[in-house]
Amino acid sequence: MNQVISIVIPVLNEAICLDRLLQSFPYSKDLDVIVVDGGSSDATPAVMRKYPFVRYVHAPTGRGIQLNHGAAIAKGDIFWFLHADSELSEGWKREIRKTMSRSRVIAGCFRLEFDDAHWLLRLFSFFSLWNHPLMTYGDQGFFMRREVFESAGGFKDYPILEDLEMQCRLRRKGHWYKSSLPLTTSARRFRTMGILQQQLKNIGIVSLYLVGASPFWLSRFYKPQSQLKASDQSASLKPTALSDSLSRKGRFTKFPFSLRS
Repeated sequence: MNQVISIVIPVLNEAICLDRLLQSFPYSKDLDVIVVDGGSSDATPAVMRKYPFVRYVHAPTGRGIQLNHGAAIAKGDIFWFLHADSELSEGWKREIRKTMSRSRVIAGCFRLEFDDAHWLLRLFSFFSLWNHPLMTYGDQGFFMRREVFESAGGFKDYPILEDLEMQCRLRRKGHWYKSSLPLTTSARRFRTMGILQQQLKNIGIVSLYLVGASPFWLSRFYKPQSQLKASDQSASLKPTALSDSLSRKGRFTKFPFSLRS
């Protein structure tokens, strides 16, 4: 009998993307699909009524918090953490199970593609083939066994960069596998902010984190997709979700971890 895969999808005002994604998951006894809403004010509840077999729960805003909340109620033997604006490749289920059957593999993900053929985005996708922490992020769909997630203590309750922090911890414990199958993600943030501008901002945020900047402070420079407008072409200085913890967390911490490929 196939192991059950629990698919945890954190959302915040992602009704259109979520509807498209959930169509990829027809009812199946070997799938446990969980949508964790961080406080949506759009049509997300209406979308969820179309999928009664999908569990719909609420949690405080913040991707790390939402991911942990979904994992806490998951029923599966394998956890797959998936962004709402993802598009799946055929054979994803077989690929996850095959990868998780390898004892030396502690966790894995897919390579990245964008739903836009711009040459810069194709270049970014090419670099995502490199199985290194700096080329591996949550939009590539992290998957791992339940016991691995629980032994690691889950994600940090970060508003951003919870994916980078988690995978670096796991890479120290075992082999991280990157599949040759693509997981397609939306390029809407790049289209809205400008492709080069957004990538430079991403590099800046990660670089500051690597030298010890708090993700709670950095989150003010990375607005949730639901807050972006077509006219936004610069970083907002207003705090995003969880950055009210700045006074508690501070701007800088100790160097967070070593980067091991």
